[in-house]
Amino acid sequence: MIKRIFGALKTVISRRLVFKFDGVEFTYSNLSLKRLKNWFLTELAYTLKSDRVWALPTHLQVEPTSLCNLRCPVCHVVTDNKPRGNLDFVRFREIIDEVGDYILLINLWGWGEPFMNSDTFEMIRYAENKGIKVITSTNGHFFESKKDVDRLIDSGLSVLIFALDATDKETYNKYRHGGNFDRVLRGLELLMLRRKERGALLPRVNLRMLVTRYNEDQIHQMKELAQRVGVDILTFKTLNVFDNEADGESLIPRNKEYRRFQYDDMGRPIQIGNTCKKLWNHPVIYRDGIVVPCDYHTGHELALGNVFNNGRSFTNIWFGKEYRRLRARFVRGDTAGFRCDSCALNFAPLDRCVPTVIRFRGEVDENMLRPRGKTRSVAAFC
Repeated sequence: MIKRIFGALKTVISRRLVFKFDGVEFTYSNLSLKRLKNWFLTELAYTLKSDRVWALPTHLQVEPTSLCNLRCPVCHVVTDNKPRGNLDFVRFREIIDEVGDYILLINLWGWGEPFMNSDTFEMIRYAENKGIKVITSTNGHFFESKKDVDRLIDSGLSVLIFALDATDKETYNKYRHGGNFDRVLRGLELLMLRRKERGALLPRVNLRMLVTRYNEDQIHQMKELAQRVGVDILTFKTLNVFDNEADGESLIPRNKEYRRFQYDDMGRPIQIGNTCKKLWNHPVIYRDGIVVPCDYHTGHELALGNVFNNGRSFTNIWFGKEYRRLRARFVRGDTAGFRCDSCALNFAPLDRCVPTVIRFRGEVDENMLRPRGKTRSVAAFC
């Protein structure tokens, strides 16, 4: 705890904050006073494990769509029967207008392919122009033309996770059901070429490989592909099969380095203490307005409110009684009956989600950013 306190004081004095999310490093070199105060109070509430938070969250996950063009095994798009649809840009803008001055990072994804919603580009631009760093992900099927790639570059997106789980189409199709390997690879190559042609620094491209038994022998080839194409970051993600162990067990890689969990002699995951922070700093808003503690709650089984209901803002929900009761139960270890009890964080620390990160280029210094029309303000963090 003492180390955390000294680290927080250093950040307050310097107004410089470096944090990691999903294996990627983000840097604020001149935090606004609003964001600095909000971050400090959020960290303090988590450190003290208070059921009452004193600030808005520092991270926010927003689901732009629950639609997806693929049918990957063990994904909730395949395994549940939720209604599907898109988040409207006007609704997204309402959320950002309410809390955007305090948020450090938005991860713009959920249980769908973000770029199936044509408003996603506008959502990114709006949040980035508010000074919020945005990270989103794609399965890569939506960047076949210069127009699509230019829309992405013009949005000012900070980081794009580009999923390519194999180096040949036969292996790719074993997991990415309904996907087109050649189309995805062409889209990645076009994005990197177009970014270079335009002299753009963003988005940083994080090539992502979900390691399975099908593709674990292609890790070396993926490193070579990443260097050839010229991405900024290459990450290898571990598979979480907790929600569909019957189908997922055969996908677990043999190489222990790329397994999410450690297993006992009986083949069962070894349990550890759950140190999850999301109840204090990182809620999820699904495309229908439902607020949940994290995206492990895939449906409405632990809905804490709806931001689109008249008179019920996100702030009301975040500081409300339902959230307080949930934090208190989590601190007591009383997680029976809701999904924190079976969450993967009971069996592996957060960094096991993305255990391998290879950086070819680091964080982009804010002073290096040049205005691109109306897409991004260089002084956004002042």
